[in-house]
Amino acid sequence: MFTDPERRQEALARLDNLCRVVEMVSQCEGVPDNALRVACWLELGDWKLSEATGPNSMIGDRLQLEVLTAYKRATLLEDCGYRAWHAWALLNFRIAVQMEDGSDSNPTSHRSVSAEKVQRNHVTAAVQGFVNAISLGTKKQSASVQQDLLNLTTCLFKYGNLMDIAKVINENIVSVALEAWLGVLPQLLARIHIKDPSIRAVLHPLLVRLGEKHPQGKPTQIFSIWFGLSS
Repeated sequence: MFTDPERRQEALARLDNLCRVVEMVSQCEGVPDNALRVACWLELGDWKLSEATGPNSMIGDRLQLEVLTAYKRATLLEDCGYRAWHAWALLNFRIAVQMEDGSDSNPTSHRSVSAEKVQRNHVTAAVQGFVNAISLGTKKQSASVQQDLLNLTTCLFKYGNLMDIAKVINENIVSVALEAWLGVLPQLLARIHIKDPSIRAVLHPLLVRLGEKHPQGKPTQIFSIWFGLSS
């Protein structure tokens, strides 16, 4: 990317125009090139997101809208692929955490109902996006998919106490291959004693399914002991 602000803005403007030209041409063709359209919107979103310097930097409201719009345009296209859903999910997750951190840093402030609803919408979008990304991930993307799984479990343990979020997670995790959860099994087992009923309603059935599908080894012994004591 360009370090000169003027050249950077010029490049962004040209990329934005390219996205719109590609969209216009694709709509005029009988067989649109969705791969090119996805690549253009993702590149535009990535360039804009880079304006927030660093992965932990705050993303302003205007920049959030611009990047979300670009990534959303990518995910709306047929066969958009892993990268589109990963980018969409990660951005929504980052915004939700940013809203949470902003509230925690100012304990005297009272969040409005609308702000809480916006945050829940971002969590919901993140959950659905991570599930789609995990389902589309390949062996080549295994490291990134593993991070998606960890972020999905973070959504469960951080926001699963909200019944509507727990419901969305429960409805979506069935789309994730059961074997994929083996990669985050230590994180799941670490929360096996969690008391929140909404999170338990998601976590415990998942652990039962894992124990039934993989009846060999130490994890199943842990499941048997726990569920034998809690039944």
